[in-house]
Amino acid sequence: MFVNVDALVRSLPDIPDVLAKLHSGDYTLWGGVVRHSKGTEKAGQIVGHLLFPGDSRHVQESLQNLQSTLSSGLGSLQTGMDQVQQSMNVLQGLQSANLVMSGLNLAVTTAGFVIVCKKLDKISQKIDEQSKTITHTWHLVSEAHERNLLADEARFRGLLLTAMQFCEENDDQQLKALIGSFNEQYQFTKLLLDRHSRIATSNVACLDQISLLQNRLVNLGLIMSHVQLKAGSYKYSRQSLTELATDIASLNASRVKALSEDRSVASMITHEQFAGLTRFLQDGTRMTPSLTYQADLIELEVKHPGLLQHATEAREILLIAA
Repeated sequence: MFVNVDALVRSLPDIPDVLAKLHSGDYTLWGGVVRHSKGTEKAGQIVGHLLFPGDSRHVQESLQNLQSTLSSGLGSLQTGMDQVQQSMNVLQGLQSANLVMSGLNLAVTTAGFVIVCKKLDKISQKIDEQSKTITHTWHLVSEAHERNLLADEARFRGLLLTAMQFCEENDDQQLKALIGSFNEQYQFTKLLLDRHSRIATSNVACLDQISLLQNRLVNLGLIMSHVQLKAGSYKYSRQSLTELATDIASLNASRVKALSEDRSVASMITHEQFAGLTRFLQDGTRMTPSLTYQADLIELEVKHPGLLQHATEAREILLIAA
């Protein structure tokens, strides 16, 4: 389908009317969506969708510029303060999420897919290195079990390499055939994290390993979303992101509950351990606005195929009209 890109997409800094209404509170940011604010005639209706640059450095710069624009007159405004502050909170959330996830278009674009695969490979190597250290220290893993661990790791890395090849060759059908394997890896990682989240001591003593596993879970969720999108399963592509956000929130809640119920462990946590655990829990919370943004991007890609390619090439935040 032909899309008149110029009619749909404009650079946000070049649309002073939108910036002015965000500043006054007539418009509000919800994730990556600009909406008419509560109390206005078209309350809740979508004005447009923000498309962030593909480069994480440009994302950071653009968010900071937009945040500066919105905050410049906060002290003098008498109306729309709540809406403006809400937009500011969304921007801060997206900015934090970008730092956590290293880019906001990872679930949708092909370039983002390759980035996620490479991140997963690095995470996998770290997990493998730590597993060897743990095995050597504990002397509890049998030789047969070690072989099984290596075989599992080989299957995982082989899956990533195969997915990257099919993505590079634009072989969507072969990519689609890998959905089952990615789902299996995601569910296994989720079950492992869920088991540890219920044990107070694990959340403290094994935080480094848990952090790696959760990074693996996040990037597997992003990969599944992309593969489903490439396969034309838009419903499941979006669902992969919403379920990931729910799973991260659920794991965080489980960890907090376990620690609050086991006071003997909680009372022995050092200041350094508490700080690390707090950062870890906050990172999970900060992912939500980014995942919501990417879920919205999927709907955009379905309605206007190819538009997101402009986001990967742009240096500024773009706005696509509703």
